[in-house]
Amino acid sequence: MKKYLLLLAATLSLVSAGVFAHGPVRGKLTATIQIDAPAAKVWDVIKNYDDLSWLPAVASVKGDGGNVKGSVRVLSLANGGTITEELKAYDEAKYAYKYKITDISHNGTIKHAGQDEPLPVFPVGNYAAEIQVTDKGGKAEVEWVATYYRAYVNNNPPAELNEEAADKAVNEVLTKGLLNLAKKAGAGHSEVRVDIKR
Repeated sequence: MKKYLLLLAATLSLVSAGVFAHGPVRGKLTATIQIDAPAAKVWDVIKNYDDLSWLPAVASVKGDGGNVKGSVRVLSLANGGTITEELKAYDEAKYAYKYKITDISHNGTIKHAGQDEPLPVFPVGNYAAEIQVTDKGGKAEVEWVATYYRAYVNNNPPAELNEEAADKAVNEVLTKGLLNLAKKAGAGHSEVRVDIKR
């Protein structure tokens, strides 16, 4: 009986530890805006993979292949640092393309759990996204969907590298990007709708 109780206590301890400590959880953020301009006009602003002049967070882009699958672009950020992205799919007919981050630079380290942890300029891991422009009765609807994990892969992440930090960073980039896209298209627009799922 005593052995049974000890075994039961050990099992409950492991189960409760699993409930409160977990690794990264995949996030999916969908940002959508309706722009009072034809879809083709809005697509013209974003269709060149090597041109991110419409995205406020990016100061400049160096690309190696244009709108061809496998092309790589290196983003120099306005606040410093770089992000490297690979084009995974491009569909001119559907006004859409998909890309994935392959490298993120760091802007220092933070102390966490007695160790120096690198602090990426964009606090995400395994980030992939798709942007698409669709005609909605003569207006353009732009949907930008990003999937990602937090930057810290172990349990108990620091605040700078947890799910909330990842959600906030992705939300800011996508929301500001879509608002500036409407401005570049020279048209009125709806509010940006954001949906986050985990």
